[in-house]
Amino acid sequence: MKIFWDALLYDSQAAGVGRYIQEIIGAYGVAFPHDEMTALVRDGQRLAGARNLVPGASVQGSRQRLWFEQIHLGTLARLETYDVIHFGDYQMPIMRPLARSVVTVHDLVAFKFPQLFPKNTGRVKRFLMRHSVARASHVIVPSQATADDLQTILRVDRNKISVIPHGISSPLDDNLQGARLYPRPYFLAVGTIEPRKNFERLIAAFAERFRDQPDGPDLVIAGKPGWLYGSTMNAPERYGISTRVKFLGFVQESDLQLLYRDTAAVVYPSLYEGFGFPAAEALIRSKPLLCSTGGALEEVAGQDALLIDPYRVESITEGLDALWRDIESWQHRAHQGSFRMQAMTWELAAMKTRQVYEKVSGKES
Repeated sequence: MKIFWDALLYDSQAAGVGRYIQEIIGAYGVAFPHDEMTALVRDGQRLAGARNLVPGASVQGSRQRLWFEQIHLGTLARLETYDVIHFGDYQMPIMRPLARSVVTVHDLVAFKFPQLFPKNTGRVKRFLMRHSVARASHVIVPSQATADDLQTILRVDRNKISVIPHGISSPLDDNLQGARLYPRPYFLAVGTIEPRKNFERLIAAFAERFRDQPDGPDLVIAGKPGWLYGSTMNAPERYGISTRVKFLGFVQESDLQLLYRDTAAVVYPSLYEGFGFPAAEALIRSKPLLCSTGGALEEVAGQDALLIDPYRVESITEGLDALWRDIESWQHRAHQGSFRMQAMTWELAAMKTRQVYEKVSGKES
């Protein structure tokens, strides 16, 4: 089978969608080495498991990428010949739709929380997603919560949707070597600095609980700035805890492993997720986890995390207090969750993705 992937969104420093593209292509190449996978990537990027194809035009910026995908990608794809073409993040050419197309939709945050995006960005996202899922042959989502949103908001036929959870990478080494990257006890938050991650309310709650407790943990946030991040990054100073909150920016995978290893707990009060890698990564490492009720986060975390209302600072504060006062109990709960996470592998995700390819291409066995 020949598969053509639009992987222009992939970046070696990308979280979320970029990581999905990297992991699923890599796992697919291992599981199905006789299939021919071609990945369209930006100049300077490379994906293992596929033949990497760089477009002649510059697509470094998001506007250039969107323009290329809508105007030029179709012509390039037709020259390549393929059994299935896969778009890794919600959008495909809509003026001249491509046959045998698969689109992965990670979430519908642009529809559910339009206020969290710059106005024009949100408008473009909604327009392209609405028309892309209507034209795609099939849609992959990482959670039942996202499948439900697709049916409710965009009226996508349930038979056109496949729920394929992401894989969860096990820790590189149970005896991971390396010095602590942060000297004091800390809670770890992982994610791009943007309103949906809800880090501003987290900082407010953290200040309420730990500002006057010098022997309490610090808050370490690992993730690069995304958009509308100024208020979040100024929050520690506003709440008088600038010495207790540390923004690390983007961290390499090896350093992230060390941060997970040494944290007292992971805190992830996101307003909305299509899956929630940090929650799953906390559990597979048996790390106590605080995360939000509702949607995909509760679906992933199950009964193994301390759940809070992400809209109420008081709820987050109470959660932080409960987590810190009974860390050993939540450690035990997380350990139970680690068994569930170990069953969610990228190999399994690749196998289920191939089943979609077989259906779309008409090559079901």
